[in-house]
Amino acid sequence: MPRETEFSKGIQTIERAITEGVTKIGRRLTTADFTWHHGRVAPDVTDLEVRIGRRAVVGIFGRAEIEDSADRADFAETLQTVQRIIAEAAQLPR
Repeated sequence: MPRETEFSKGIQTIERAITEGVTKIGRRLTTADFTWHHGRVAPDVTDLEVRIGRRAVVGIFGRAEIEDSADRADFAETLQTVQRIIAEAAQLPR
């Protein structure tokens, strides 16, 4: 699979994991709530910003970490960042 496709699939998998976790805590996210380097070749590190209400939570993911998440986001470092984003979302005022 081309690296660009692995990156796109990986970022979608990570976004889906965050969305599912945030939904479980009673918040709602859509794809519009996620911002990263759309339209550009992915750099070695991607800042994934998640808008939750008026605030944002940022997760930093390495390119290899994202590409390795093309099928599932279950690597320890990826899970840790996803869980941190969900925990921060739970702390934000409603």
